Amino acid sequence: MVPGSVSRFWGGGLAAVLLLLTEMISSPVMAQTPPSAPFVKQPAPARDPNTIGIVTGSPEGGTLPLVNEIARVLAGGQETGPKGELALRVLPIVGRGGVHDIQDVLALPGVDMTITQEHLLTRLQESKELGDLKSKLVYITKLFNEELHLIAREDVRQISDLAGKPFNFGDYGGSAEAIARDLLRTFRVEVSEVHLGLNEAIEEMRQGRLAATAVLASKPAAVVEHVARGGGFRLVQVPYPAEATPYLPATLDHEDYPGLIPAGERVETVAAGTVLIAYNWPEKSGRYQLLGNFVDAFFSRFPEFQAARRHPRWQEVNLAAVLPDWRRFKPAERWIQTWQARQAGTGSTGSVPRSDTTGRMVPGGRDPETERLFEEFLEWREQRGKR
Repeated sequence: MVPGSVSRFWGGGLAAVLLLLTEMISSPVMAQTPPSAPFVKQPAPARDPNTIGIVTGSPEGGTLPLVNEIARVLAGGQETGPKGELALRVLPIVGRGGVHDIQDVLALPGVDMTITQEHLLTRLQESKELGDLKSKLVYITKLFNEELHLIAREDVRQISDLAGKPFNFGDYGGSAEAIARDLLRTFRVEVSEVHLGLNEAIEEMRQGRLAATAVLASKPAAVVEHVARGGGFRLVQVPYPAEATPYLPATLDHEDYPGLIPAGERVETVAAGTVLIAYNWPEKSGRYQLLGNFVDAFFSRFPEFQAARRHPRWQEVNLAAVLPDWRRFKPAERWIQTWQARQAGTGSTGSVPRSDTTGRMVPGGRDPETERLFEEFLEWREQRGKR
């Protein structure tokens, strides 16, 4: 049984979820440019109040497996109602990635959250392309990094070899387009611009009509591993730019992609930080309460995401990390403050020795001291809820 307020059943079920999906599929697709008239987002249908939607980007991106893990972990351990309903159901929704997923959060009734890149949020806020995002969105937590993978034919040895050749940026407005465009501009490499899905791009590369394609995904990415099986491709080095950049230095190695990187070798590249953002629902609304229940369940059960069988990138997540200049969802901020106060109180009483990692929020499921502290917090929070 999930602790706290999530344990209440709010009705709904599989039929309601299917109806919700039908309505979202039949909704008009948003244009790539924002509408001129102000848009007021409406809540999801009241008949399914216990389902929260996370748009995950395209199937070729790297967030779909992680969002699927969120849905599975939070569904597990819940007691089901007579018709199989859950107190909290997380619904992964396949999107298009990049700016399109942010548009979906802003407009589609059944989409409450998405995982997006920090630099993309900053760029959209500065350009006001989608209006004032700081009034429309809040963040729940910073997450993991996504690495840029430049997959090329064997004859492309370095990034300068792409000059004048057909290069695939992926979908317009997709996750990889902005970072790939920025880097090529930084290195003064002009390419022939192509916009294809990954499967089409790989086929074009096999036929010799395309030199390379960009993929932004957390390593190890299944889509990149799949490409390696056919042979004839390589991962191209992306040097870290000397000038100021919103990106991070990163490396890919043989353990990440044994079919693409020889043993003992590494491929330099850059990475982008990601963040889980949500629509800024009114505080007294049902969707706000549902989002609060999600935070309670997600944060409370976070050690389960760091188990060895889960995606390795969960090990990097620090729930207390701050996204500068953006507002955190209030229930998420309160949860973290409560945890930090409890942790500080435990350390000051001398019951548990304080360490250099006390400021880190659930740093890793493999740390016995942190797990014990976290279990104590869960017991304390559960007892408080019974008063």
